Amino acid sequence: MTKKKKRMRMIAAVLILAALAVIYVLVLRADFNAEKPEEEEEITALTIDRADIRYAQIENSYGTLRFAYDGETWTSEDAPSFGLNQDSMDALFNRLNPLTAARDLGEEEETEGLAAYGLEDPSVVITVTLEEGQEYTIRLGAEASDGSLYFMTSESDHIYTGDSYLATAFDFELSDMEAIEEETDTEEEDGTEETVSE
Repeated sequence: MTKKKKRMRMIAAVLILAALAVIYVLVLRADFNAEKPEEEEEITALTIDRADIRYAQIENSYGTLRFAYDGETWTSEDAPSFGLNQDSMDALFNRLNPLTAARDLGEEEETEGLAAYGLEDPSVVITVTLEEGQEYTIRLGAEASDGSLYFMTSESDHIYTGDSYLATAFDFELSDMEAIEEETDTEEEDGTEETVSE
């Protein structure tokens, strides 16, 4: 075999290897850039801006709680002198801005009925009245098999599933929202300091 043929075969082999390498890279890139299954987008079931709330009522396993809000301060309608934790109250109602759902199961008549979802006798009912007088109701039902929560709003006949922590957050008694004063480690200087006798 002449040197020329050997060289030609070597060049051909190099070209084949290069082509294979290019194909391999293209296949890897195509696989990497393959469309991933789209994540389910959250559904906005209701949006209530906390700043617009003036009254709120929560019916839960502890009874009925009523609150008034002036845009800055929350007060208990049942115990006006009770010191509410303002940050906790803000955080609670911020959950409604927006109230999102993972799935929309459709209208009530298209499903198995309210009782099947724990919505005929809800575990928690939240009623909110806004500054302009609009009233919204959110009913929280049973827990779904996947751990989510069935719920409905007064804005729709649809049954949704959402974060189960919503029921936990709104199932509280008034004492759970008490403002805790920070303890200050101050020693009163009232002239009663101990004197060390020598």
